[in-house]
Amino acid sequence: MKQESISQLPSLEKKTFALHLISQVFNGIAIGIIILQDIILKKSLGGSDFQVMILTFLISSSFLFSIYGSELINRSKSRAKTILVVGAISKFFIIILPLFDSAVFYIICIAISAYLDSMLLSVWNIVYKHNYTDKNRSRLFSYASTLQIIFTLIVTTLTGYFLDANGNIYKLLFPVSGVFGLLVYYNLSKMITLSMDDYTGRDNTAKTQYSLKLIKDIIILPFRITQRVFKQNQAFLRFETYFFLYGMAFMVISPVIPVFLVDDLKLDYSPISIAKGLVFHAALIISTPLMGKFHGKGNPNKFCGYIFSVLALFPLLLVSSKYFYVLGLNIDVDLNVYLSFFLFGFAMSGVTIAWTLSSIYYAPIGEVSNYQAVHITLTGIRGVFSPALGYAVMKIFAIEYTFYLSAFLFLLGGLLMFRESRKLQRS
Repeated sequence: MKQESISQLPSLEKKTFALHLISQVFNGIAIGIIILQDIILKKSLGGSDFQVMILTFLISSSFLFSIYGSELINRSKSRAKTILVVGAISKFFIIILPLFDSAVFYIICIAISAYLDSMLLSVWNIVYKHNYTDKNRSRLFSYASTLQIIFTLIVTTLTGYFLDANGNIYKLLFPVSGVFGLLVYYNLSKMITLSMDDYTGRDNTAKTQYSLKLIKDIIILPFRITQRVFKQNQAFLRFETYFFLYGMAFMVISPVIPVFLVDDLKLDYSPISIAKGLVFHAALIISTPLMGKFHGKGNPNKFCGYIFSVLALFPLLLVSSKYFYVLGLNIDVDLNVYLSFFLFGFAMSGVTIAWTLSSIYYAPIGEVSNYQAVHITLTGIRGVFSPALGYAVMKIFAIEYTFYLSAFLFLLGGLLMFRESRKLQRS
C-alpha cells in the first residue's frame, strides 16, 4: 500500500507533525549539549567513581516520578499551562548549574531537572496516540526522531571539541541547553492543545482537604496504578518484565562506561564525543526510519527480541578494547570504541521506538498515558538499584565483569521476548 505524502496528511496530523519537527530540532540541540554530563562530571569537575554512580542513579530513578506527572497534567485545569510551568522549573536548574564549581551542586541541578522532565514524559504519548493515526504513527515518529538525532549528532560532536579546548565551556553551553529545552515544552503544550482525546479539564472550584491519608495515597499512586494495570493485562505484565531485563542491562553499565572511557582507555573529550555523538547518532539516523517500518503497529515482542539480542554484543565489543595490547592485536582502540557505539546506536534506534510506542499496543483508548507512565515508572524502579549493582560489581570484582553481566541480561531479555512472541502467535 502506497504511503501518504506529508502534504496529504489530515489537518490534525499535519499541524502536529510540524510542531513535532520543530520541537525535535530544539530537543536535539538541548540534548546534544548535556549528553556528556557524566564525562564532564568525571573530567572537568574531578568527580569520583561514586559520584558518577550517584548521578546515574538519580537520573535513572527519576522515571519513578513519571506517573505523578501523568496525574498532575491530566487533572489540571489547563494541561498546556501545567506543562509550561513544570518545564520552566526543570530548565531553570540547568540554567543556574554553572553558578558554582561544585560536583555536588552539579549533580543536584541535573537530578532535579531530570525528575521534573520525567513528569512530562508520558504526556508525549497522548499526542502520539490521539494526534497521529495508527497507519502513520511509527513513520512520522521516526522522521521526527531522525531530525532530532541529526541535531544531537552535530551539537554533541562540537561540544566535545569545545570541551577539549576549554573544560569549563559547559558553563556557557548548559544555559543554552536550558533555553532550548524550554522551547521544546512550549511546542509540546501547543500539541497537547490540539489533542483529540477526551480531556475536558478539571473542575478546581472545590477545595481539596489535605490529610496524611491523602499524602500517603499520592505517594503510593505509581504502585497502585501499576498493580491495577498488570492485574488487568497479563500480556503487558510479561512484556514489561522482559523489558525490565533490558533496562537493567543498560543501567548496570551506565555508571561504568564514563569510568572505563576516562580511566581505563584514557580518552579525551573529542574521541568520546565522536563515539557518543557523531558515531552513535549517525547509526541512529541511518537505522531509525528502517526500525520505524520494522516496528510497525503490531505486537512488539519479536521486534524487541531482535534488538535486545543485538545489544548484547555492545558491552562485549566495548570491553574488548582493553585487551588489544594484551593479545598483541594491532587494532586502534579509538576505532574499536567507534565500532562499539555504532552497533549501540543501531540497536538503540529500535529501542527508542519500542520504548516510546510499544505500550500503545497494549493500552485501551483511555489508558494510554497511564500505560506509558507504568512503563516509565518501571524504568525508575530499575534505576533505583541497577547503577548501584554495576558499581558494586566493578568495585568488588573488576570493571570488565560489569560488561559481561550487561551482555547476559540483554541476551536473556531478548530470548524471553522471542518466547513471548511465539506464545502470542500460537494463541
